[in-house]
Amino acid sequence: MYNITWLIIFGFCLILYAISFLDDLKSINSKIRLIFQFFCVASSVLMINENILNELQLEKLEFLYIYQLSLYDILFFFFAVILWVWITNLFNFMDGMDGISVVQVSFFSLCTNFLAILGLIEINFLYFSLILLSISIAYYSVNKPPAKIFLGDVGSIPFGFLIGFIIVYHMIKSELIIPFLIIIMYYLLDSSLTLFGRMLKKENIFKAHSNHFYQKLIRKGYSHKYVLAKIIILNSILLFISMLSLILPIFSLLSSITITMIFLYFFDSKEKP
Repeated sequence: MYNITWLIIFGFCLILYAISFLDDLKSINSKIRLIFQFFCVASSVLMINENILNELQLEKLEFLYIYQLSLYDILFFFFAVILWVWITNLFNFMDGMDGISVVQVSFFSLCTNFLAILGLIEINFLYFSLILLSISIAYYSVNKPPAKIFLGDVGSIPFGFLIGFIIVYHMIKSELIIPFLIIIMYYLLDSSLTLFGRMLKKENIFKAHSNHFYQKLIRKGYSHKYVLAKIIILNSILLFISMLSLILPIFSLLSSITITMIFLYFFDSKEKP
């Protein structure tokens, strides 16, 4: 991957960081935040996908020629953008408990690290995942239960954007996506099922709430530390399955969904202590 790609990705990350910082200080309309997110993500996908944008040529400004694109290219572009934006917001939606997002980023970084060591992805992602892992471990010391510092939008949105970048980049470049989806399966299922439930109830999906499965367990009287320990156990299992997916992709994906659903059922049905 070209150095300019990294620079542009980090530039977009800084833009989202600034918007999130302002949102933490003074609430910004969700539509404005989404506009910035879609702009940063769509521009990034255009840059990464050589079928849509052959290469970034700043001198010639040779960008999108829509009439040359196949229907597959167009649909794939929109799918990649929506997936990336969803993952970006996923980390914001799920960041409602001490240490949860830091733990998720740490396990995702370990998965990326292992894939790079095995030579399945570019070596640059080995260094990048080590940086993410180091930041996560350092931040965990002040974000673990009981948290002294909270992640907020300013932390969760950039984390989500960078993780979305890793997933979408490899989906485009190597079609290696299953291990990455498996390692964030808990976040995917908890947030998606919760969002679907809120949409059925016609609730404002951008309004803060406490309806996630792990939050239900906390409301029943279980500590953040107890719930986080269960999520760490689940992520440890998912990390193993993500590596197994290199040999048995479909079996591993279905297994990760099944095991995560069992954990969600446990969170939802467990009685008060």
